Amino acid sequence: MVDLSDITDETSVTRLRVDSDITIEEMARIISRLLNNIVLGLDRILNKALKTYGLLIAPWLINVAKVYFAIGYYPRLKRSIIMVVLWKEGKADYLILESYRPITLENTLSKILEKVIADRIVDTAKEHALLL
Repeated sequence: MVDLSDITDETSVTRLRVDSDITIEEMARIISRLLNNIVLGLDRILNKALKTYGLLIAPWLINVAKVYFAIGYYPRLKRSIIMVVLWKEGKADYLILESYRPITLENTLSKILEKVIADRIVDTAKEHALLL
């Protein structure tokens, strides 16, 4: 049995500010790390095109990310995915689940924005020693 006597009804809530000052260099770095030869996402934008025009679209993406930070909400709009299941070549028995691998097709711009947000949350968590 677990002793919960030290837990009170009062919950302490600490709000942390996540730094939303994103540089063009940071956005360009995230875009440059996208893989080239992958299946198109739901928005049908090639990663290669994003990499080619990354410096032109980086300011726009930064503004979108800043709005997400300002409102404290990441809209579910455009966060849809499609899961495709592919069989692995050379498997003896395709009746076994391990003979297949799922891939997800996501909105490419959402992936970039989610990466920016996730990086900022991790940085804040490390700064406040919230990660082990």
